[in-house]
Amino acid sequence: MSLDVLAFGPHPDDVEIHCGGTISKLVRLGYSVGIIDMTAGELGTRGSEEERAEEAANAGKILGINFRENLHLPDGGLNSRDYIQRDTVVECIRKHKPDMLIGPVAKDRHPDHRQGMYLVEEGCFLANVGKWSPSGSDKPSDLPRHKVKALLRYPIWWHPQADLIVDVSDDWETRMKAVRAYRTQFYTEGVEGPKTFLSTPQFVEWVEGRGSQFGAQIGVNKGEPFLLRNPVPVDDPIELLVNGAGMANP
Repeated sequence: MSLDVLAFGPHPDDVEIHCGGTISKLVRLGYSVGIIDMTAGELGTRGSEEERAEEAANAGKILGINFRENLHLPDGGLNSRDYIQRDTVVECIRKHKPDMLIGPVAKDRHPDHRQGMYLVEEGCFLANVGKWSPSGSDKPSDLPRHKVKALLRYPIWWHPQADLIVDVSDDWETRMKAVRAYRTQFYTEGVEGPKTFLSTPQFVEWVEGRGSQFGAQIGVNKGEPFLLRNPVPVDDPIELLVNGAGMANP
């Protein structure tokens, strides 16, 4: 079966932090949505692999997604030049046949975030190559080729000028509830563990502030930014910019 949207996160919680409102909104609008965690987050300073898996499952239920899978690639070792990792992503895309892919931007301080986007972008391309074969095989993949129609990239630490901002005002409470499902990772009263930036109350304030910052740019309460890889064809700019949502502050 084909899927409307497939969102990749290098670690459990990346999708919730950076585009959870968009995921919640797409689900609410009736689209089929899946999340792929590329690693189990096993190198995380706080929380065990088992706890992270339980938290991810709870967060997925809050967002209402159709399914969530973990590719179990190495945390701290994502590598787009590792052909086995790349094959795993290609076959995941071919298996689920999404119209839209969502993944992190390639420019980021965390190497897994950078390599994660390279894996998603290369996987997106190779998923549509008819004669592509997994590494070590001289036969094409058993999974048929699939063309992804759109690729969105969510910025993490580096906040460029967004190409597209989604109004997630009505879904902000849901996405923050999903973020708070990661009790070991973010500030949760009564949960002990080594101190990290993510586990401080200030991190949640940063997340809230970022939502307000991008929401203000389009004249709404909360927004989530995305970058596009290619220009978007527009047939009627009047319909898009005047009759549609338009520009918040021309």
